[in-house]
Amino acid sequence: MVSLAPAKIGTHEAFASFFRAKRSFGPIRTLPDGANIRCVKTEAREPREHLKAFERTEDGVFAVDEEERIVFWNGAAARILGFREDEVLGRKCYEVIGGQDYCEHADCGPNCEVLQRARRGRTSRSYDVMAKTSSGSHRLLNVSIVVLKGKRARSTLAVHMFRDVSEARRSQLEVQRGLLEASQTSGHRDGEDPRGRLTPRESEVLRLLATGLDNARIAGVMGISATTVRNHIDHVLTKLGVHSKLEAVVFAARHRIV
Repeated sequence: MVSLAPAKIGTHEAFASFFRAKRSFGPIRTLPDGANIRCVKTEAREPREHLKAFERTEDGVFAVDEEERIVFWNGAAARILGFREDEVLGRKCYEVIGGQDYCEHADCGPNCEVLQRARRGRTSRSYDVMAKTSSGSHRLLNVSIVVLKGKRARSTLAVHMFRDVSEARRSQLEVQRGLLEASQTSGHRDGEDPRGRLTPRESEVLRLLATGLDNARIAGVMGISATTVRNHIDHVLTKLGVHSKLEAVVFAARHRIV
């Protein structure tokens, strides 16, 4: 039987659908990750009519109006943060998100820089913010902004697209901490050159691990399967006498083999 349930779509597909419905565009804004995000003029249609394009994205999406009130909240936002749509619509965005920076200082508040720029029709660079969930815990979100401009300044909307990067950032911090510790020490565990223990393929996998790539991305870069990558990693761990990918990266930094 063919399922007629609506499929989840990625953010890029949502953009494609959204831009097909547009009439005219403002200047392209290029974010640090290379994604082209546009400031979109919507004279032909009201900005809120375009929000349907974001309903089924995998990224969480919410939109904020001129008065800093949430006027749109998609299913992914509810899944990531735990708040239902009826719990957040009409509320001030900073009250719901409760954003903090890495040092737990308040990062969200009335008349924030993101909304100031949106009122002028300008996008903002993507940024990280620590947001609270419905359970009271916190998740680190990476947020990108799309500005929908209408006929009147008061109809402009700031669309926030976010994804949970808590685990990714935590892993990066652990690697950085390990590399820092490794840089403060020197010498080998024994007299053997650890470079001689690894095959060229294993050395390449280790080098890519040290750049922060996961197994799937390493497979894509090297043109091999994820299973082969996993086998190479198992061999690297065994040959270096370590128990995790993080330990392997730290070992490689300590012995200058990446």
